[in-house]
Amino acid sequence: MKKIRILYGLLSAFSLIAGIGIYFIFRDKNNMLIFEWIPILKFAETVFIQLTPSVFTDILRYNIPDMLWFVSGIMLLRFIWFYRYREQKIYVICFYFMGAIFEVSQLSEKILGTFDFLDLLFMGIGAFVEGLLYIFGISKNLNVVFRDTLEKTVN
Repeated sequence: MKKIRILYGLLSAFSLIAGIGIYFIFRDKNNMLIFEWIPILKFAETVFIQLTPSVFTDILRYNIPDMLWFVSGIMLLRFIWFYRYREQKIYVICFYFMGAIFEVSQLSEKILGTFDFLDLLFMGIGAFVEGLLYIFGISKNLNVVFRDTLEKTVN
């Protein structure tokens, strides 16, 4: 089970890095505040790969990075609370709501960013797929481990 937990931590980091990579490689970063706040990042202001505008390239540029960042956060919480299912469940559910609230709050002018329904959709798809993988892959293995441990302590 330690290997699975470590894999979850690594997948969390990989998902975060992949989202950042897509963002830096394909996005126009001229109007991003981070480049004003951290001048050393000026080298990354240019778009490295120009994509032909289409629905699919727009999804790749704008929605997939948000989904990957969201899934990374879920995986990080599962990694931290790996052996404490009840706490993990509470934190993951709170993270779902925080992500949705943050995205919807971008409708107001007080929160930076632009609201996009597709961001919510893709964040939901990412959370759903991660949840299925967790339920059918990891939680079954955890149940076997906990049952074996419980049987050994009782006998």
